[in-house]
Amino acid sequence: MPESSSLPRWARALDFLCLALVLVAVIVALSGGFRVRVFDARLAITSPYRMLFWAAILAVVRHVARPRPPIYADLPARIRAAWNTSELRTALIALVSTRAAIMFVGYMAIFLIGYQNGRPPWRVTDNEFGNLPARWDVGWYLGVASDGYSFSPEAQQNARQQNIVFFPAMPLLMRVAGRLFGGSAAAYMWGGSVVSLIAFLAALVYLFRLARDLLASETLAAYVVWLISAYPFSLFYGVPYTESLFLVGSVGAFYHFGRREFWKGGAWGLLVGLTRPNGCFLSVPLALIALEPWLPAWLVGGTRAADPVRMQMRTPARLISSMAAASLPGIGVLLYSAYIWSLTGDPLSWAEGHIAWGRSYQGLWVLVSDRYQFLSDAGIYTYTSQASADFNQLIGVVFALIPVWPVARRYGLAFAVFILINILPPLAAGGLLSAGRFSSVLFPAFIWFGSVVPERQRPGWIAAFMALQAMNAAMFYTWRPLF
Repeated sequence: MPESSSLPRWARALDFLCLALVLVAVIVALSGGFRVRVFDARLAITSPYRMLFWAAILAVVRHVARPRPPIYADLPARIRAAWNTSELRTALIALVSTRAAIMFVGYMAIFLIGYQNGRPPWRVTDNEFGNLPARWDVGWYLGVASDGYSFSPEAQQNARQQNIVFFPAMPLLMRVAGRLFGGSAAAYMWGGSVVSLIAFLAALVYLFRLARDLLASETLAAYVVWLISAYPFSLFYGVPYTESLFLVGSVGAFYHFGRREFWKGGAWGLLVGLTRPNGCFLSVPLALIALEPWLPAWLVGGTRAADPVRMQMRTPARLISSMAAASLPGIGVLLYSAYIWSLTGDPLSWAEGHIAWGRSYQGLWVLVSDRYQFLSDAGIYTYTSQASADFNQLIGVVFALIPVWPVARRYGLAFAVFILINILPPLAAGGLLSAGRFSSVLFPAFIWFGSVVPERQRPGWIAAFMALQAMNAAMFYTWRPLF
């Protein structure tokens, strides 16, 4: 066994903490640091030398307690080992190539196509590249990150938009990153972009691992990573939106639950619950995975239905532990609701606030019947030419719903339920509003699609997906209606 593999967890944790402190010191040296007040305490990090001092102290403690292997040998070895894995290399190449291409398309679209009304509704800097992430809902996340939540009963009664509908995970991480980068509005905005990119990288690594387990092929797992990176609505993985956090939390939760590492999966699920209102729905498929030893094989579905170890896991203690971990996404939503209760006096004010965004329950039948009537009366040409944004969103819905049945048969009921429970409620309460965005995080659909596309067609699908994503990026960055 290699010497570094016997290193205890506390020593590895100190090594990575030392590395984190050095990185913070570099950022503080470049940005000037920050000062912030947390409740009644004042926190200030303005000098990189203090960070370097603590990094040196921790390194000395670690070396005295565990001199072999030394930190300067073990940490680089672990970084090299991580880079040599298929999942990290595939994820990093897919992320860099697709995000750079989409950002370039968005930047050039500003000059070649121009803004819809001649100028953007708001900006944080006059430099067009520096202002690139400042689009649409990013302004709401930026406001929460810099100024916190606010609430007006009058605005709620008059159905005016308020920032309490945006859950805290992304703005909180934006605030931390933005403070490290200097504390300006541009620093918060680009800090949020960095958070999204890092979360997307982690999500792609998890997705590779999960797809490799389900498909028993590294080649297919790599293709799944490229599919979701090239998907027409994956442009949101490079801006301060919640897609990256939702994806990494969901895939991470499924991956660890599938390996019966329930509390690791639950921790990712808690992040999902703090990221989006529908994050609590993740508890349902996770509970189905937890209940698999107690369910009949025909209901479990997928390869795990025939797993002989499944019945051996049928113990009350394990059931209680796994169900408690599965509840963490719902607990995340409850935690935010408790905060909103203290702020507004109503724990569900955030849900009521969605009315101002055009989200109220109408049912799926209204959505289907309205589109059917439109197509019957006007035809598909009129629909695609006069309601092109609506049709664009419909593509994402179709992509998400087609694989539900084969996903259930091949990979298990929980995967199919994850798709349905994250696409049908938004459709019933908001029609096709943002449906494409919601479809971009439904990773079981990508795993199935990647497994059925013939090998000779795979490059063509990637190219077609990227072309459509470039079109959506041009619309998004020039403030044209995409949603």
